[in-house]
Amino acid sequence: MSTLDFRCFTHVCSRTAHRRAHVIGLEVKGVVLVSPNVELWNSLFELFLVFGSTIAVLVLGYMVYLVIKNRSSTKSVKESGSSKRFVLVLFVIMCVVGSTLYVSLEEATPFYYNPPSGPKLVVRVYAYQWGWNFTYQNGKSLVDLLIVPVNTTIVLNITSKDVMHSLGIPMLDVKADAIPGFWNTLWFLVTTTGNYTSAIRCYELCGAGHSYMLANLDVVTQKAFYEWYNS
Repeated sequence: MSTLDFRCFTHVCSRTAHRRAHVIGLEVKGVVLVSPNVELWNSLFELFLVFGSTIAVLVLGYMVYLVIKNRSSTKSVKESGSSKRFVLVLFVIMCVVGSTLYVSLEEATPFYYNPPSGPKLVVRVYAYQWGWNFTYQNGKSLVDLLIVPVNTTIVLNITSKDVMHSLGIPMLDVKADAIPGFWNTLWFLVTTTGNYTSAIRCYELCGAGHSYMLANLDVVTQKAFYEWYNS
């Protein structure tokens, strides 16, 4: 029995314990995953933060300026030409910022949905109340455990056997709905190995066992993975 086969066996034996541990707060935390998916959303967040902060400083600064300038005046203040120019400039800046953010999202969308070219590992994911079945192209099937090789593009084709679910891996910033009779696709690539307890979760309220609908993610070396995959 290989190391991964043994891990699969022990995983099946301890699934209930893992779920109980998660609920009572004893979930084992892995190191932070490194992935281009995470880097994309982090870069977009930083872009939004910079532009949003810039606009906030301009607007709040102008408001403070007007308050200080007219704090002791009891007369109505007629809007000056400089005020009109400032409002016009601010409007132009906001339009430029909005257009930039829109273009950034448009560029990010194909990256999010379309996996990069090159070798891929395709896995079919069947959601059900209340668990996950991962079926590989060679017929191997795992329940509540996904094993993938490091530095490899992983494509998950996701559907549901009963009600609507939603598969999400928060550490990788990826999520897709699992809909009966319909296939959704997401992809990710991980550049660090590790065993991540309850990394895969359901994000669609799907019944009494929704909070227990968890799965582990094991990222192993390519050699170890294909030894297990071809065994």
